[in-house]
Amino acid sequence: MKHVLLSLTFLLFAGGLFAQTETEKTPAQKDTEALVAEYQLNDDQAAEMLKVQERKYRNLKEFEPLMNQDVKLYLRKLRALVNATDASFRRILNDEQIKTYNQKQQELRKQKAQLYKEMKAAGASQFEIDKKLVQLDLEAI
Repeated sequence: MKHVLLSLTFLLFAGGLFAQTETEKTPAQKDTEALVAEYQLNDDQAAEMLKVQERKYRNLKEFEPLMNQDVKLYLRKLRALVNATDASFRRILNDEQIKTYNQKQQELRKQKAQLYKEMKAAGASQFEIDKKLVQLDLEAI
């Protein structure tokens, strides 16, 4: 009887852990859900977008060591990732969705121009400015 109670307790505990991990979403899933809502993606587009987001996060993780080893290479890789992700977005979206995407990109360019002016006026180095601009790009994709 003692073993049965112990087994049931273990099963309930293990089941609770499994249920918690099942509801936790990865950053790629969260980003994809936001993009689905923002652009009204259909199921096929959502599946493709999830692949793009998973690739983005996988690449970001691979680039992490470069942040401390070779920051310039890290920034180049981030820019390449932003460009590749942008191209993937454009491939997935339909014409109407691309119009919305282009508007958001235009807003981002204005935001980056303003940030550039502010940082330049504050005396930031070109490297620091580039770093911040790439971060903005990453947040947008």
